Amino acid sequence: MSEKYIFDTEKLTYVVEKHSFKHFVKHCRNYIIIAIAIGVSAWLLTYFNIIPSLQTLKLQKQGERYIANIQQLDSKFSEIETFLSDVQNHDDNCYRVISQLSPLSADKRMASFGGTNKYEYLEGYFNSDLLINYNRKVDILTKKLNMQNQSYTAVLHSVRRNCDSLLCVPAISPLQPHSYHISSTFGFRIHPIKNTKMSHDGVDMAAREGSPIYATGNGIVVSTAKTNQGYGYQVVVDHGYGYKTRYAHLSKITVHSGDTISRGTLIGKVGNTGLSTGPHLHYEVITASGKINPEKFMVRDISTAEYKEMIENFKSE
Repeated sequence: MSEKYIFDTEKLTYVVEKHSFKHFVKHCRNYIIIAIAIGVSAWLLTYFNIIPSLQTLKLQKQGERYIANIQQLDSKFSEIETFLSDVQNHDDNCYRVISQLSPLSADKRMASFGGTNKYEYLEGYFNSDLLINYNRKVDILTKKLNMQNQSYTAVLHSVRRNCDSLLCVPAISPLQPHSYHISSTFGFRIHPIKNTKMSHDGVDMAAREGSPIYATGNGIVVSTAKTNQGYGYQVVVDHGYGYKTRYAHLSKITVHSGDTISRGTLIGKVGNTGLSTGPHLHYEVITASGKINPEKFMVRDISTAEYKEMIENFKSE
């Protein structure tokens, strides 16, 4: 520390200044007073929020981070709501239509939401509006998702029910394509043996004897008969949903009464039994209102390979 010189009036010369204890105390007191004044001023400024405290600054930083996170959350909510809106649109205009279900109304999708003030416990905070807004958004989104889940459950049940009915409808040919030709159509005709005009309740499909005959839909074998009269060897299948089919003039029956069968199950072989003039399959489709033309149900625009693949697929299900 450098020395400080003062002028001695008695000696008329400069001498080194010497500080007494009293002078030191006086000097320190000034610094202490200044420090206290600064501290009190800082405390008053902080207490009256004129300048923020370190804790306040820390909280402000946290608040800024929270607001940034909330803004990101708000963006995510918007994305989810847009996606859910698209899902609901597809559900109403596609999935439910295909499943033969009516679209859900907006009131149905939002049923039982609202009513009493369920967010009262969030009131009274400085950010209550924000908390209530996002809790409401979460609840609305949860409600929509739950309703969408219920809708998909209903669609799934309907699809399963419809798939079952579609598999039961006699919708394919009982013989492989290109392995037969229609020798007698549905309707009135001259009976080839009785030589009288009679109603022909099915179609006659001329084919080689022993050609495989497949069930045209899922069902239960309700009767089998082996006789050389009338229909000869025959099988009748009840498909449910108001449909039955008859396969007549068989040479061999490969199922038994009471059997549960699937579309594509081998039920017999083409024959010439009963009142028949040659090997063929007499095939009928029977409904509650009567017998109808089987050709309306027979898919013809597939190849033999495609038919065989279809039969194999049905057998593997």
